[in-house]
Amino acid sequence: MFKKKELKSSQSMKKYIYYLAIGFLLSCNESIKIDTAPLSGTINQSDEKTKIVEKLGKAYTTGTSELANEYFTPDGVHKVNDVAYSTKEIIEGYNFHSLLFDDLKHNDPHITTMFYNNGDVFTNQWVHWSGVSKITGQSHALDFYCSWKWENDKIAETHCYFDTRMIEKEADLFQQKNSANGENTNQ
Repeated sequence: MFKKKELKSSQSMKKYIYYLAIGFLLSCNESIKIDTAPLSGTINQSDEKTKIVEKLGKAYTTGTSELANEYFTPDGVHKVNDVAYSTKEIIEGYNFHSLLFDDLKHNDPHITTMFYNNGDVFTNQWVHWSGVSKITGQSHALDFYCSWKWENDKIAETHCYFDTRMIEKEADLFQQKNSANGENTNQ
């Protein structure tokens, strides 16, 4: 009698383990679902395009934004808060910041490149910017976001969004100071 109960219990345990193993195997067989929608795709933090945008950020902080000429299309359109600039104008504008500020920094940059299923490629950049006014000595900080659109391994468009009031105020102070000194301030 004891053996029958033991045998029945052993068979029940085997069935339980069998069904548990089958359930486990079936759950492991779940395949990863890939979203094929046009605005889905893959994101990469260590690809060449991301590294280029990191390099351009470093060039900006040292006042050598002309490095962008290597990577921007000559006929590119670059927007800051929806105001459009040519490639030449945006590079001159970024270099102008080094006349306004010392200690330019991109703090804690987050830069990734998105490869969309529709073929578009954008590098996205989120940064905490800081600099010290060359005129007043005041420290400034702001957050900005930029997207960099790639076409044939060149940057054809940028869209940057940030509060420009502080930079405009510093540019006005720069113009006033240089006008008082009789210097040309066409920036």
